[in-house]
Amino acid sequence: MTAKADGGERPRRQVSRELLSAKEWCVDHIRAMIYAGELEPARKILIDELARDLGVSRTPVRDALWHLQREGLVTVAPRVGVYVREISRREVEDIYQLKVAIEPLMAQWAAERGTADDKAAYREAIARLVALGGSGDVEQYVEHLQDCRRLLIRLAGSDALTDMNDVVDGRVRLLRFRNLSQAGELGRSARQHERVAEAIVHGDGAGAHDAMRDHMADAATRIRRLLKAREDEQSVGEEQPA
Repeated sequence: MTAKADGGERPRRQVSRELLSAKEWCVDHIRAMIYAGELEPARKILIDELARDLGVSRTPVRDALWHLQREGLVTVAPRVGVYVREISRREVEDIYQLKVAIEPLMAQWAAERGTADDKAAYREAIARLVALGGSGDVEQYVEHLQDCRRLLIRLAGSDALTDMNDVVDGRVRLLRFRNLSQAGELGRSARQHERVAEAIVHGDGAGAHDAMRDHMADAATRIRRLLKAREDEQSVGEEQPA
């Protein structure tokens, strides 16, 4: 099962195996398991067991896990094992300080450097994001948000920025999903991205910079609150008598 933004669950999205390669099918399902909490942070993933549960051989599962490592969702340690990635509070703080510094510049460059055709494509992508924001489908929203971010990076026209984003963004993908799973967060996120897009489409570099800065500051605040709530829950659990 996968999460909805209202805290409920929905059946995992079904995609015919005939339409995907075995690896792509495994990527889709393992990612959904991580997002749903069926594979927990720091837990070792047993490839043979996972392959048996998914009804496939070890090879597409292993290839899928390498792919998910590039997404920042798992850690593959040779001769040790594969684990759902766990991110420390210190790392989150560092990453969001970097994002607050980098992403407003990315939005500004997108407004100043992007072609009219690319801006139109970005506007259409954000319109779909807004529609998904009202659907409550967190998994689809997060996946499409990644597509929007790739378009934004292309608009910015910077190889150096692309490389930095690839390193930084993957480390917070699971936290982004959990944050957006909270009630009301999809709509809030979509409205903020729509404001950024409007400035970009109109070539307003300063406006795009400020809109993205506000979005990133808000996201950082909400991620901190999410981490604090999880820490408080863990502390309560540890204090319970055996």
